[in-house]
Amino acid sequence: MLLLLYILMHLAGSSVAFDTTSENYTVSVSGKCVLTCYVSEIRSFKVLWQKIDRTNLGGNQTNNEQLTLIAFDGVVYSNKDHYRLESDYVGSYNLIIDRVNEDDQGEYQCQINTEPRKTKRIFLTVQVPPRIIDFRPNPSIISIQSGTSLTLLCRAEGTPLPRIRWRIRDIDTNRIDLIPPDNSNIWFISSVSNQFPRTVECIADNGVLPASNRVFTINVEFSPIVMINNDLIQSQLYQNITLECSVSSRPLARITWEKKGSLITENRMNNIHINQTMILNRLNLQLTNEDDFGQYNCIAENIHGRKEAMVFLLKETIVSSTTTYTSTTKKFHRYTKNSSSRLNHTRKHFRTTTTATTTTTTLVPTTTYVYIERGIYISSSSHCLQTSTQLLKLLIFIILVFRLRRFER
Repeated sequence: MLLLLYILMHLAGSSVAFDTTSENYTVSVSGKCVLTCYVSEIRSFKVLWQKIDRTNLGGNQTNNEQLTLIAFDGVVYSNKDHYRLESDYVGSYNLIIDRVNEDDQGEYQCQINTEPRKTKRIFLTVQVPPRIIDFRPNPSIISIQSGTSLTLLCRAEGTPLPRIRWRIRDIDTNRIDLIPPDNSNIWFISSVSNQFPRTVECIADNGVLPASNRVFTINVEFSPIVMINNDLIQSQLYQNITLECSVSSRPLARITWEKKGSLITENRMNNIHINQTMILNRLNLQLTNEDDFGQYNCIAENIHGRKEAMVFLLKETIVSSTTTYTSTTKKFHRYTKNSSSRLNHTRKHFRTTTTATTTTTTLVPTTTYVYIERGIYISSSSHCLQTSTQLLKLLIFIILVFRLRRFER
């Protein structure tokens, strides 16, 4: 009798249409997933949903499997509230998973209790965005002395496994040669210099949004570096002068000035912060006596050391000379004749005297014009008499020469 019943059930189960093809599903975490299962002419058979969790024991040991019943005959038995059944058309027995989480990943089976049982296997992969984890946590702010080694760690997990890349975030730094190759979760620097970037970042990305990142702020501490733009300055007495000294350090150095071993009061100094590591210090001086000239020392000091630089303030010497230029005197005469009257004419003598005073670089000429007036009296009669006398003398001279030549012949 039992054998007959078994034969009848076997014949009935073989007539049920059921797709047993395995399927793979992929869904992002927090998303919704629909696992399909279609049965044609189910008759009196029941549909069952179950999940198989496998634990990898490692080595040569067999993986441990755990079966979890989800639903049977239209009723959900799982204690997880995000499982539900859906039959949107005749013959569909779909399993809906709302708000998928990482634990939902694994193998699902849709079964019919025929003899033998028919099973459809569905493998669900849950994509998880990358998340950076710290096995040996690094603080977000790292203070390290220049010249020592530095190790930055950046490990991430997610599904699929994320890739790691590093990036320098400083705007004024573009040192591609410093960055380790992609997918390196360890960045080792054997000797950190004071030019090392202040802010670096590791980024984990597996194609599932959002990507994950971690920022490292690195303070490389170093002893002061003192820079003088002009170490030789010349000036004169009773002048105001400013000495400048630039200092780069971390932590910021204390800056002082000395002259002949004596500290100069701070009220004569002012600091200008250029950036996070550099200060421009200005020393304002009033040169009131000879002792204000000489050597000045700019001293910078922090916990890592002390450095200084020298500025020489020299007295400027003045070389002066005087050159005198004298022009020749020119006399200009002008006569006016009138037949009946004596005229008074003015004759001007122009005498020019130029005096030039020459200092080191400046020539200041001074020109003085002196006008001398003198009266000249000329009569028309005397002028005519003088002309007649000259003509008479010339005539006598010609006659004498003519007679002398005749006598010689």
